[in-house]
Amino acid sequence: MMISLPYGNEMVEMEVPDQCFIGMIDPPKAQPAEYPEQEIRYAIEHPTGGRGLEDIISPDQKIAVIVDDGSRPTPISTILPVLMEKLTDCGARPEHIKIVIALGSHRYMTEEEMRERVGDTIYDTYPVMNSEFRDPEHLVYIGDTEEGAPLMATSAIMDAQVRIGVGNLVPHPVMGWGGGGKIIFPGVAGEDTVSYFHLKASLYDENMFGRNTTPIRDMMEGWVRRIGLDFIINTILTPELKLCRVVAGDYIKAHREGVRIGRTILGSKVTEKADVVIVSSHPADQDFWQSPKAMYGAEPALKGDRGGTIIMISPNHEGIGPHPEYPEYMSRDDGDDIVRACIAGEEIPGDRLAIAVGNSMSKMRRRRKLVVVGGGVTAEQMAQCGCKYYPLSALQQAVDDAVAEYEDCRVAAMSGGADAFLYE
Repeated sequence: MMISLPYGNEMVEMEVPDQCFIGMIDPPKAQPAEYPEQEIRYAIEHPTGGRGLEDIISPDQKIAVIVDDGSRPTPISTILPVLMEKLTDCGARPEHIKIVIALGSHRYMTEEEMRERVGDTIYDTYPVMNSEFRDPEHLVYIGDTEEGAPLMATSAIMDAQVRIGVGNLVPHPVMGWGGGGKIIFPGVAGEDTVSYFHLKASLYDENMFGRNTTPIRDMMEGWVRRIGLDFIINTILTPELKLCRVVAGDYIKAHREGVRIGRTILGSKVTEKADVVIVSSHPADQDFWQSPKAMYGAEPALKGDRGGTIIMISPNHEGIGPHPEYPEYMSRDDGDDIVRACIAGEEIPGDRLAIAVGNSMSKMRRRRKLVVVGGGVTAEQMAQCGCKYYPLSALQQAVDDAVAEYEDCRVAAMSGGADAFLYE
């Protein structure tokens, strides 16, 4: 059986023995919105839970519109003109509105990238800025976590009276789903707060991809409550990244409604568990910091709680990603001890985000055999991560080798594991 999967903007082919192949476990074809702007406007004007914008906005208020960065497929340049029109209709003054790119700990977007993200007209009309997560002079203290760690957020949103979050709903390994309050924490948090968030998440052993809620989301939503997130707009895209549905309103209630919808659009039923899952990282192709989301998406298709092989195909355009120490911690088995020491405030050398995400991935590595096929990373880097590596030219060899490891091997494939929700 010849199958094809996305590799960046291309398709690559590989052959799986007919007797082994279970089939593709992609979500059913979803119909994109015929008129995206109308879909966005309707959601804004019919919010789920909480107040509408007409009840939130007054002319004297400063407004921060917080949008996700270029690592996400959210159609920001389509959403913002509709939102800005609505805000001005509600009495907002354009000079009181700014747009903040929620970076988390990702690299800063360039001026050209920000312009492309929001669209020319919006960029030329409103101030657009990256969130600041490194410079203490541009961070505001919010309070402490239960362990006494300080919560910090970028001053770019803290000097506003109204905060509106714009993002996308997809399954997430520790949050269950993205979207909602995640645009604040870790979206516009200080680097130490982002690190703390990921450190806490890394102590959980299970894959929480696609759950309605999780302990980490509950913790995060409590943090958001301290500073306020007045309104959200979250999209649900088709697997082809076309706008399908939009939810808006209260950052918890609208989010949960979006999750309900997202499960129907991005969900795929697993009828038979596999020994080997071949998965494309699409659309999380940016780097090896993002692409392993596809491994989490694919894992529920494997037999049992341990064993089985995930073959991830990814271009990893920007290499290993923004935290080069990450492979070292992915290879370690004592990560929980290091993480707990970091949370306790001990002086542990190293990049805390690398420690946290590396620890989470080390648990995946210990549960499953991980194979990476493609470019952007090296065999040495993947060996350090505990992953087997093949260049794209050896894709067929990677599949053949994995199939040969299992008697009566069963194989499934996924076109985009990073955005898929699998259920039985």
